[in-house]
Amino acid sequence: MTDLPILRSVLFGTTQIEFSIRPANRKTLAIHVFPDGSVVTYAPLDATEAEVAEKVKRKGAWILKQKRQFASYPPAIPARQYISGESLAYLGRHYRLKVREGDIRSAKLIGSFLEVSIQAEDDTDVVESLVQAWLRSKAQSVFDSLMKVCVARSARIGIVDSPPWRLLRMKKRWGSCTKDGTVILNPELIAAPKDCIEYVILHELCHLKIKNHSRKYYRLLSQVSPNWEQLRIKLNRAVEWRLDY
Repeated sequence: MTDLPILRSVLFGTTQIEFSIRPANRKTLAIHVFPDGSVVTYAPLDATEAEVAEKVKRKGAWILKQKRQFASYPPAIPARQYISGESLAYLGRHYRLKVREGDIRSAKLIGSFLEVSIQAEDDTDVVESLVQAWLRSKAQSVFDSLMKVCVARSARIGIVDSPPWRLLRMKKRWGSCTKDGTVILNPELIAAPKDCIEYVILHELCHLKIKNHSRKYYRLLSQVSPNWEQLRIKLNRAVEWRLDY
């Protein structure tokens, strides 16, 4: 099998399932269904195409269920324009952006509006900078508080101290855990409800114990977040910038 993705398809009942094969240095085959409906398999280097296709066919019902689930999500929201009247998600609720001129550049939440004060010569780049700074500041504060809550919940699996953590905007992940045990959280996650943020933090805390996504890992995650599957669905439905986490 080559190192390049291989495109194939199988017939499950009357439905054609297209999938790609990505060779990987692993012992077992993994199947991932992404929000855009694509199906990707990560196959051991010695696996044959026929073996991969057979596994996809056996998992056909599950694959189609995942595809239907993603298809039920609302359409992706266009990129922000940073103009008055635009919707902005924060902790699972939507607020309206209100841009006005003022003496001091600032951003603050007032009722159902995020009010951004700019000066006469400012353009939308300044509005974007103020909004992003406000969101990042809130993310730093909220995530720090929820990290303490999640560490307390994780005592049952042997995690008693808060790990070092930092913010990093990522294109494809809500969070990650480095080899040295640093938890990285995407500041865009501040758009989600608090229980979804807790799920992501708990997900990463469990990686302090088990680095991979094996069955053993998910058993561990279920101990600290029994309803993690529902929270994952809620997270992907709740936020503007959806990721397959």
